[in-house]
Amino acid sequence: MLKSSKSNRTNRGFTIVELLVVIVVIGILASITIVSYTGITQRANTAAGQSAANSVAAKASAYLVDSPSVNWPVSYGSMVGAPATATYNLSGIDFTIASGNRTLTDFRTGLPTDAVDYSVCGTNAGAVPASYSAITVVNGARVGYWNYGGTPAAEVWTDLGVVSGSNITCFKVGIAEAAVAVAKAIYTNTAGTYPATAAAINAGITSGNNYAVLPTGVSMILVNPTTVNGTTAMKFECGSAVAATSPCNNTGGRITFWDYTIGTPAVATITYGTATNFWVPAT
Repeated sequence: MLKSSKSNRTNRGFTIVELLVVIVVIGILASITIVSYTGITQRANTAAGQSAANSVAAKASAYLVDSPSVNWPVSYGSMVGAPATATYNLSGIDFTIASGNRTLTDFRTGLPTDAVDYSVCGTNAGAVPASYSAITVVNGARVGYWNYGGTPAAEVWTDLGVVSGSNITCFKVGIAEAAVAVAKAIYTNTAGTYPATAAAINAGITSGNNYAVLPTGVSMILVNPTTVNGTTAMKFECGSAVAATSPCNNTGGRITFWDYTIGTPAVATITYGTATNFWVPAT
């Protein structure tokens, strides 16, 4: 009898209460692990974005001192397209490439965790600029990265130079704005003549006091970007004050680009100069 009773005590299973206690303990440990892992991941992603933004800010500051323009970069292309020997050469950074005044807030999904925004801040000869294209005096720049651990998560900006006050407005630089920056630099460099060919914008201005180039991988084409959807190519049209079928008279231009809005891409345009008609050149 005693032997049998001992055997029963030895072989009995866990009670419901004991099982519930174990399950609760495991759940608590699992939740702690998940929270800890999420926190580590958020901090790592934020640190990566902050590091990328710091690199851009450092290169932009070098550009201010060492570039032919002796100004804040009018586009991130002026840094990522700079000669490898330049102090302001920038590589290994992912920028949001969609155009318009949208930021990481709109394009966070699908971007690398260390992607950054670049904005140019300035005035229109002392007045408030209505768009990036209207900025005539660059007073500063802003670099933004995504803070994953914020409550709520949000974009954090690093300000360079003067970014507010005195009718100064900031506009995010996308691929179309970068092309406009090149066109405007060519206009200044040639004493009032906008580029008449896509090739001229692709070549950019790489000397003198108006250094501006397209971002790496971006190019002007002469067909609608819908035919090359998924790339960073943009359609170039030169401006004409006469008619859309007339040869260019270099009074402005129009950039047509594939605008990657949230989940619904569409074609959009940015114009510059005083032209009211636009014409596709031969090159």
